Amino acid sequence: MRERVRFFTKKSGHKYDKDPATVCSTAVNSGILSISPRLASRMSVEAIIRTIRRRGIVHRLYLGNSSLGDSGCVRLFDFLNSSAGRPCRESLTELFLTQNDIGPHGLLAVAGFMKDNTVLRELCLSGNPLTRDVDVIREFVTSLNSSRLCTLQLLHSTSLSDPFVQAFLPGLTTPYLRQLDMSAINMTRAVVPIIVDYVRSPRCHLERLQCNANNLSLPGARSIIDAIEKFNYTLGKVNVDDQHMDDDGGNAEERAIAWQEGWRILSSATRRNFESKIMVKTQAIALLRCCRVLYLRPAQRESSNPLQPVSVLSHKSCLFFKLPLEIQLEILTFLAPTLSYQQLVRVVRYAADITSLPRLSLARDWVSAVERQPFEGSWRPPEWWECHCRSFNCSALRRWRRERRDIWLTEVGCIGNLCWT
Repeated sequence: MRERVRFFTKKSGHKYDKDPATVCSTAVNSGILSISPRLASRMSVEAIIRTIRRRGIVHRLYLGNSSLGDSGCVRLFDFLNSSAGRPCRESLTELFLTQNDIGPHGLLAVAGFMKDNTVLRELCLSGNPLTRDVDVIREFVTSLNSSRLCTLQLLHSTSLSDPFVQAFLPGLTTPYLRQLDMSAINMTRAVVPIIVDYVRSPRCHLERLQCNANNLSLPGARSIIDAIEKFNYTLGKVNVDDQHMDDDGGNAEERAIAWQEGWRILSSATRRNFESKIMVKTQAIALLRCCRVLYLRPAQRESSNPLQPVSVLSHKSCLFFKLPLEIQLEILTFLAPTLSYQQLVRVVRYAADITSLPRLSLARDWVSAVERQPFEGSWRPPEWWECHCRSFNCSALRRWRRERRDIWLTEVGCIGNLCWT
């Protein structure tokens, strides 16, 4: 007998069902109850595409348990990469494809969508078999490195195991990834050196790493913790709890003492990193504001030196600009003592560059539904979207500003106590 697939019913709702900028499988597939997987994939993806067309701007796709499979996933991303799917592609920030039986062809389709994508921030591929094919994984990593993805979830995909990690982590170089969840993917102690090499390298800019419910062993977990303590200054939350730690040698009391000591070291390191990151980010933003006022004067014109304004007002009335550039920078270090010299120079250069100022909008854009278009190259939501209010206290706008700030901090290398070259 052919395997049947059961979709969500109308009784099982989702918190985003009534959100006009969210396409959720609970709403799309509410009328499909029990059909064959192949037909379910075709019907599901076509229903999703029809819903996206009606919505126009879509910020979230929650498509868990939609039985897309490889063919449905390829069809979905073919649409999103077409001219008809462009409004969704340029506004989509959250993509959840949990438990959709996605394999190598579907993963390649996801990689094609992610390549050079500066809008997508969260991607969940949990519960999918994906692939162990090295070439496919490398293509996925290459696309991930070219994007600005912030969160990647791969948990509960036990078929991935060590081969996936061995092909995935060594090539991961994106500075924008903040959260990586690889819980319960059947990793073993064999990949511990790869994880250690990643967390101690300048390639790692993660703030959260989840590797629990695997087979890393107690010594493997301690190796990761030691690497974080000595070499990593960005991770603020780490979970390496191992479900098979009781299988390690030694009695139960010795194992408990060893793990408690490891947990103490990890807690101390992550607390150090969290406090350091807050201080660096706060001082970088404060320095930016001061340097904007200091360097961008009303009479400024173009200069070959971006740190040396050439306005008449600056030279005649401000003694600061008569000082050598090195002394100027030394004075500015008192505004941000935690920043390294390289971080300080990058912030000041950015602040002194008049072309980095945002363009001002003189009027709020209240347009008809036919004329509404997403902001190209940015997912900033217009005021008429989601909240239906005429105030500036919009949660979507607050999130947009917060993430734009994080992107800027990444570009100037101020996401932690690091010195980028």
